[in-house]
Amino acid sequence: MRVAMMLYAGFQLLEVSGPMDVFHEANRLYGGAFYEPHLVGTSPGSAVSSNGTAVGTTECLFETSAPFDVVVVPGSPVVSSAREHRELVAWLGDTGPSTRRLACISNGAFLLARAGLANRRWLTTHWRDAHRLAVEHPLVHVMSNPGCLKDGNLYSSGGTSAGIHLALSLVREDLGESAVGTIARILLMQPH
Repeated sequence: MRVAMMLYAGFQLLEVSGPMDVFHEANRLYGGAFYEPHLVGTSPGSAVSSNGTAVGTTECLFETSAPFDVVVVPGSPVVSSAREHRELVAWLGDTGPSTRRLACISNGAFLLARAGLANRRWLTTHWRDAHRLAVEHPLVHVMSNPGCLKDGNLYSSGGTSAGIHLALSLVREDLGESAVGTIARILLMQPH
């Protein structure tokens, strides 16, 4: 299963590393590469996260061999104007319709909404961004309460820790409840 983790200037590192750890643990349980991660950036090289950590991309937006089974768009501490991240939004608009599952974490929801992929669909984001998302994208049905939300092939989560739960929900659909329970115990340190 080809998974694209989208990297762009200022992305929230935990919103990439948390889901990546979930997919890594799923691969360990599966005994092979069920999830094939791709760190897709807007340009070759590395993308600098909001905390200053540079993460190397494995491929560039315009050199990817689409389609992906899952595209995950992390949020950023600050998502501002609609002019920001145009290349990523354009790529999402082109690639999104042929993607089996689209996911956004926190205010990564703005990028999917700007790409037109959430029109007339339910989406959640971080509680502090929900009102702004609803005002800027009136065709999107915004819910601010749930940690994770699914509307067809569109998955969204309300924040960084909910991003781990979003990845767990994808694994639940693919590998079942038992795998999710094991991964949750490993990553979330839940008692047996």
